Amino acid sequence: DFELVAKAEAITLYVVDHGKPASTQGASGKVILLSGADKAEAMLAPAGDNKLEAKGSFKVAAGTKLVATVTFPGKPPVNVRFALR
Repeated sequence: DFELVAKAEAITLYVVDHGKPASTQGASGKVILLSGADKAEAMLAPAGDNKLEAKGSFKVAAGTKLVATVTFPGKPPVNVRFALR
């Protein structure tokens, strides 16, 4: 499972496997933010036990859609979609 926390200065994606934190060591990914006609892309990198993070300046408001692609070592990429409320 994935949980997204979006702030203006960072996008954090938490990874949980059957209710327990899942290691993001060796994982990589990217996130695409769609807000109206605006589109931004940022790279996700491991940032602790069970999270991936992108730092920068992001437009995050209600209605913003995010598409994250995450790749874990030895596994195919996983796509997850979010819509901010």
